[in-house]
Amino acid sequence: MHISDADRRILRVLQSEGRISASELARRIGMSETSCLRRMKSLEEAGVILGYQAIVDQRQIGFSMSAIIMVSTDQRTETDRKDLLSAIERNPQIISCAGGTGNHDFIIEAVVRDIDDLSDLTLRKLLELPSVTSISTSVVVKWIKRNAPLPV
Repeated sequence: MHISDADRRILRVLQSEGRISASELARRIGMSETSCLRRMKSLEEAGVILGYQAIVDQRQIGFSMSAIIMVSTDQRTETDRKDLLSAIERNPQIISCAGGTGNHDFIIEAVVRDIDDLSDLTLRKLLELPSVTSISTSVVVKWIKRNAPLPV
């Protein structure tokens, strides 16, 4: 899909103000509401806009800590790989996971209530998986930049 300048203007606004009304969005980017809605729908159907969500303060709902967990694996079989990915997908404390290169196969961002919760996540839920060979964990002291919009 070709992303036009008008599409980019829509995306810039929506990334920081996802609840903006269509009429206000159209006014702000200088187009008719009908055209704006049509472009938004097109961006959604093309998979450029994946969805809309609220950004929640994790501390306000009881998750006082974040951790970055680097996981190394020995995925000998397809079943081992699927089991690991399924365990990651099912765990609601794991809020993002990236497969990577280098010393670690997966980089996980997790939220936990406290250090005991982190211990349970790493030692019981991740390290006990058959394909996991090692885990390295760093506790986030302070987020410097998070949930930043993409540079469109």
